[in-house]
Amino acid sequence: MKPWTRRLYAIAGLAAVLVAVSSIVQSIRQGSWTPVESVGWLPAVIVAVWPGTYRHRCLPRRRRAVG
Repeated sequence: MKPWTRRLYAIAGLAAVLVAVSSIVQSIRQGSWTPVESVGWLPAVIVAVWPGTYRHRCLPRRRRAVG
């Protein structure tokens, strides 16, 4: 992985952690689960776009003659 992509993933990860922590703090202040529910989709997106998670799900190529 190139250094700039590694930095980009690190920045995106830190931003996701910041959003998660701030929503937890806000929900504690409000006494409600609404802030946590509003960012509940974030972990699913992170897992879906994280590098290397899609490579193992591909089907193997068929070995047949071309022509």
